[in-house]
Amino acid sequence: MPTVQLPILHWNDVYRVRPQKLPGSNDTIDCTQFAALLDDIREQWPEREDGKREGLVLFSGDVFSPSVESSVTRGSHMVPVMNKLAPDVSLLGNHDFDFGYPHLCKLMEDTQFPWLLSNIIDTTKSTVPEHVQEFQILERQGVRIGVIGLIEKEWIGTISSWPAEFEYRDAADVGLALSKKLRDPNGEYRCDLVIALTHARVPNDLTLAKSLFALTPSAQKNHDIANEHGVDLILGGHDHLYFVGRGVDAWENYDLNDKPLGAEKDEGDVIVIKSGTDFRDLSEFTVELEDTPDGSVRRKVISRITGKHHEIAPAMRKCEDLQKTLDGLLQSVGSALKAPLCKLEVQLDVRSQLIRTQEVASSNWFADILRHTYDDALCMKGVKNGADGVFICAGMLRGDSTYGPGYLTLGDVLEILPFEDPLVVIEVDGKTLWDTLEASLSTWPAQEGRFPVIAGFRVSWDSRRPPGQRVLGVWVQEEDASGSDSGTATPVRIDGAAVERVKGGKMYYIVTREYMAQGHDGFEPLIGSKEIIDDEAGQITSTVVRKYLLGAQFVNRLAEANESREHLDEDTHAVINRARHARQREQLHSHSSRALENWKRAASLVTHRLRSTRHYRDHIHITNKEHMSSVDCFDGAQARRAGQDEDSGSGEDEDDDDEEGGEDEGKNGDATKKSLLVVHPIVDGRLKDEARPELSRVLSK
Repeated sequence: MPTVQLPILHWNDVYRVRPQKLPGSNDTIDCTQFAALLDDIREQWPEREDGKREGLVLFSGDVFSPSVESSVTRGSHMVPVMNKLAPDVSLLGNHDFDFGYPHLCKLMEDTQFPWLLSNIIDTTKSTVPEHVQEFQILERQGVRIGVIGLIEKEWIGTISSWPAEFEYRDAADVGLALSKKLRDPNGEYRCDLVIALTHARVPNDLTLAKSLFALTPSAQKNHDIANEHGVDLILGGHDHLYFVGRGVDAWENYDLNDKPLGAEKDEGDVIVIKSGTDFRDLSEFTVELEDTPDGSVRRKVISRITGKHHEIAPAMRKCEDLQKTLDGLLQSVGSALKAPLCKLEVQLDVRSQLIRTQEVASSNWFADILRHTYDDALCMKGVKNGADGVFICAGMLRGDSTYGPGYLTLGDVLEILPFEDPLVVIEVDGKTLWDTLEASLSTWPAQEGRFPVIAGFRVSWDSRRPPGQRVLGVWVQEEDASGSDSGTATPVRIDGAAVERVKGGKMYYIVTREYMAQGHDGFEPLIGSKEIIDDEAGQITSTVVRKYLLGAQFVNRLAEANESREHLDEDTHAVINRARHARQREQLHSHSSRALENWKRAASLVTHRLRSTRHYRDHIHITNKEHMSSVDCFDGAQARRAGQDEDSGSGEDEDDDDEEGGEDEGKNGDATKKSLLVVHPIVDGRLKDEARPELSRVLSK
């Protein structure tokens, strides 16, 4: 029986473009070496009349975030990288939504290949969302191939920016329906082969493969799939591991007997391939296809599959074209680091000698922001009020210096928050919280990085007591905003219920750092805590702070303009109106009969206040729902065109500005600075050392 050989390249989950050290080595690799390898392999394939090659290049999601660079560019720097790699088809992953779907649409528009999201429906249109496709039809080696993209339901609940109108459809049901549509002999597409790109965990990929009969050649001997609808193979992402189901015929540089955690259902019966992470891994493989009897549902089936796991090595050549493009991109990133993000009314002190030994205003400010990182996502999971608190450590804050008074720049934020491990949400009981606090305070007065940084709780402790016995009490903090109007007034934080040191009692949702959740640096009590938002769904700290300050600037700009305009999200009008109301209230104080005194009081209300929960939620939420380019210090549109001819896209710049809100005078000079958030971090007594009460003086309201 005649056969056809179809070569395929696949990768997934890539983030960093700068050189990265290999584990256990000082040697580095980078994405330019990955690009060169991909090009070298692709160029060996026969060329088609349309200029394409007789093979498939496929990507399974997660590229625009997270990384330190994406904290600056909001993913725009990855567009020219992906355009150079030139996949035939890509699937969206969870982190591609990190900066909101409106911004993701701009990123997708500027890529030169299609994006899939087959099992998500925009309920306002009853179709897949705008800018993505339900499937893609390709022809290679005379074979008609349908490529579909399926995601798991689990990670949707971790995305704070997930659009309310996007509805999940069961992946197996959609895969089956699309198989019927794409393979229909009397239909428009008449596909010989259907490939599913997925962004899901290994167990879900294996289950899906079994449901859709993506069977290995050996398994087909016991179960003829010629007349079974489904897919022929699954190429997955999301797990940052390299995995090939052990039923393939041969795989170079990979132990097919290796069974990573989650692959217990791999019985050698299904074809599932997951291709590592971060430009370190590339899958090259060939599927051999043979015809089925006339009239079969599947015109061809896979009769043999062999492949190779490529690992990028330091000695590999680089793609000079991509390196040149990256040099320009990273230079523009460097220039953006000088841009101001907010105005500090007081000095922001992150010197180790302070933040590692006592409650400090700077630590409080960062913790207050981070507490609301995942409020929208937690709400979708049924956690109505968001996270109960934050528990990070002073070692997470670097810089060992002071900033301001004056403008805090983007570079300052990245210097203070350099770490790339993500924020996660864990569920802990009262005993775990107490034990973690004791561990965190146990090394005082040594300037250890484990010293606690908290939000949402008040802790009373005594440095005079022996380690392990220093915590005197822990209380949930609540906002008493009585007398406030629409949540815009200064809240008063009061003690709520005490946190009892009881195992298995009331549970608390805590935002923390993945590094801490794994038990590093003395945080063993957190080991084994249930993860509500895990590391592969989490965002990095600098990105969250950047989004919050960007959202605040956007709101301030529109509140001051006092003009009516349409917004993408219905909640935006309410956010802007709350900000205008706050401004009007402050202006009333400044125009009263005691003008000077009340002006000072108004200034105090603006800068010295504790920000309300609604304030933080509003400004983080809005960056996920609206275009931010009018206040973004980084020119994303220009970055997305990097590597193209100067002539191309000159008209696109104007369109981009119109759709994203316009590149106006607000990006430069006084207009930008006028709309920046004014910040005055304070010590409020949330981490009070009873032996040194003067260090936790609560600011009078």
